[in-house]
Amino acid sequence: MKHSEAFDDLEGRFEARLREHKIVTRSTRTKEGEISLANPVAILEAKFDLKVLDRLHQPSFIGIERTTSEELLYLIYEIVALKPTHFQMLGMDVALPKTVRLEFLTKINESWGESEETWLDIIAVPTDYSMNLKEDEPKFTKTTLIPLIGSKAYLLSNQTVRRFLCVEDGVSVGELIGFNIPLTINIESVVRYHTGVFGFTGSGKSNLTSYLIRKAVEAIPELKVVIFDVAGEYSIHLLDLIAKKGKVFSTEDFKEDVSTFLNSQVIPETLEQRLSESMLKEKIKKLFEEKRIQRITLEDIEDIRIDSIIETLKSAHESSRAGAMSAKITLTEIIKHLIEEKGYSIDTELTALKEEDIEYLKKILEDLVEKAPERSSLKSEVSSILEYLEKIETAKPTLEESEAKIINPSRLANLVLKDTAQSINIIYIPEPDKARLTASKLITRLLQLKKTKGARRKVLIVLDEAQEFIPDRSQRTDYSDESNKAVESLLRQGRKYRAHCWLSTQRVAHLNVNALQQLHSYFVSTLPRSYDRMVIADAFSLSYDLLEKTTDLDTGQWLFVSYKATKQKNVPAFIQSPNNEEILLKNLGVK
Repeated sequence: MKHSEAFDDLEGRFEARLREHKIVTRSTRTKEGEISLANPVAILEAKFDLKVLDRLHQPSFIGIERTTSEELLYLIYEIVALKPTHFQMLGMDVALPKTVRLEFLTKINESWGESEETWLDIIAVPTDYSMNLKEDEPKFTKTTLIPLIGSKAYLLSNQTVRRFLCVEDGVSVGELIGFNIPLTINIESVVRYHTGVFGFTGSGKSNLTSYLIRKAVEAIPELKVVIFDVAGEYSIHLLDLIAKKGKVFSTEDFKEDVSTFLNSQVIPETLEQRLSESMLKEKIKKLFEEKRIQRITLEDIEDIRIDSIIETLKSAHESSRAGAMSAKITLTEIIKHLIEEKGYSIDTELTALKEEDIEYLKKILEDLVEKAPERSSLKSEVSSILEYLEKIETAKPTLEESEAKIINPSRLANLVLKDTAQSINIIYIPEPDKARLTASKLITRLLQLKKTKGARRKVLIVLDEAQEFIPDRSQRTDYSDESNKAVESLLRQGRKYRAHCWLSTQRVAHLNVNALQQLHSYFVSTLPRSYDRMVIADAFSLSYDLLEKTTDLDTGQWLFVSYKATKQKNVPAFIQSPNNEEILLKNLGVK
């Protein structure tokens, strides 16, 4: 690739060399102890030019020359700060008389760009990649090389940045700020390897998350999404999708009253100005008519489990009545086959068994019924279990029949694994305690089904206000201990069972760090608290200087980093995300 194509010298205005390369250490104290970060920083000196200064205020990448014993490489750094400098600034001090200081300041002001005494200090951090321009296409490679003082530096062109970061035929998650090109990524990796969305109130977390959900469902048609919505935002953000292939579950009893439902939901002012109340009410009314809004109960509605069979056979054996020995032999064989060999737990429901295991149970219990004495309680109880097993095999309920049943977290877990399940399932529970209990039950049951039945359908669990579900300090009384364990299991084990998780929160420092470290992609917006930024920098090995730039981001602007989804891994990029509201309005026919 030609040097002139790889770099942009801004019409000959950009000239820079490396002046210093050092390690900057920062420390802060959190509830868990002290966090200390050590990051390499490059300081480059560039010729002062106002057009260069204006351009570098936008996110930019530079390539610093690095000659090795074999070839010429360019070490890629990302600019994080600028400092226009005048030689006389270095000797000016507040101890000088005011008239002298004023004379200095006047001369400095008149000299910008007009004197060799002015220059631009550029602070940049490494991406840990090098670029080789020998071939037609630039070759990017992970590197631990450090640049040499005095080396020339060049500004990467838009074309090079696109080749550096963007996945061909990928899904756009926004426009790269400063480059006017879309950042295209592998959306399946964003789903598969877990993702976090971190930003303060008003940064656009639910807007971005809703957009990503749209793109995920569009790219992965078989994906089923379950959203835990404590604040009541997603039923409106995804209203068009719910109307076609979604449902809303809630512990609240809306009594099919449209106004009651709408009053419980958050409607952004920007959306309210363009979406009339009458249209909203019409859409919600239709959701009620089509049974797309349904109650969910936290009561256990248990099906028969393996331990019910075990208890029945154990009771028959211990009674020493007729058929006791046959019951003992059958009990031993069931435990050996289902528990020891097949790996089921005793609390596995019979509906969760694989077909061949149901057949096994039927055969061994039918043999026991034949041996059991006539009119014995053993024969009667085992016959009842056999009838239940027959119903499991023959009953193939339609989606309408399944959803007509009373829904609890366990049954919803079963439901989302079916081919006929809705793509979008929003669980609106405003009470945090109930939301945590629901999440722990649903996730635990989902993982159990996937482990025991081998369910291969991809399921994405989205936890909005994630600090409610995986707080750093948990307790049993509010179910945070249960939800913490369930979500951590999902993040640790879920990927191999095609169960995935996204977290969205504004309180990063209050999250379970063990869970946080399982994320492979993350979006970061404005986080005013420095310790929140330090926690992210520590958890994801990210330069704190880059995170400092997030304090200047506007609504809808994000720092995106991914170990899996971008073309080169773990390279931070600043983006302007698409507006989910515009997509929603367009799909609803609002101009």
